[in-house]
Amino acid sequence: MHLPLLAATDVVAVGVTVVATLVVVALLAAVASLLRAVRELRHQADYLRREAGELLDELGATVREAGLEVERVERMVGSAEAISDAVGSASRLVGGAVASPFIKLVALGSGVARGLRLVKGAAPTELVPAGRDGGRRRNRPAARSAGARPAGAQQAGARQAGARQARARPCPSGRARGLTRARG
Repeated sequence: MHLPLLAATDVVAVGVTVVATLVVVALLAAVASLLRAVRELRHQADYLRREAGELLDELGATVREAGLEVERVERMVGSAEAISDAVGSASRLVGGAVASPFIKLVALGSGVARGLRLVKGAAPTELVPAGRDGGRRRNRPAARSAGARPAGAQQAGARQAGARQARARPCPSGRARGLTRARG
């Protein structure tokens, strides 16, 4: 038996056919793999679309709720502003109506108290301008003189005067003139 020899062109043709068949099989495997990937990608896209739809619905509901809350807060702020304006107006009205008579009443009470002290024989108090004695008011009997007391009494008097100055507070009626009133 004798096998016929194949021509070189036949060998090349068989080799090219085998290689082409292998390439086609590899391409078919790649296409099948790509089709599986596309199906998986389509499945994932559908899942993401469903999730995104649910999230967008939830986001829309949250935005609507936030809008309602903002409107409610705006109404509350508007009400608070209206209340503040009303209280301010009432405060100015009451302050204007009460302040002047109240000041006059306090001045009358102070004058009556001073008059009663004078009637009882107590030494009158005098207001001292702010430039002298640090603007403090001291009780000074009209006939007292600093030279008539002994040295120890002068030191005790100085301590008492210092204590009175420490208790001093501004005088509402003398503030404009720089005067103060001491607590007694």
